[in-house]
Amino acid sequence: MEEKTALTIKETAKAFNFPEFAIRTLVKRGAFPVIQVGNRCYIVRSVFEEYLKTGGEKYAASC
Repeated sequence: MEEKTALTIKETAKAFNFPEFAIRTLVKRGAFPVIQVGNRCYIVRSVFEEYLKTGGEKYAASC
């Protein structure tokens, strides 16, 4: 099965075995960029993986 690039908060929690409430808190704090579509929030898998690898460092956007 092909992995999705962008995940909902619930899908992210399940894929990374991470508490859903914690992901919602991180999104509200702006810990990493998300894709907001209406009232839905999508998290790019690679961005969240990098966030976890760096130990929760603030995301630094690169151009």
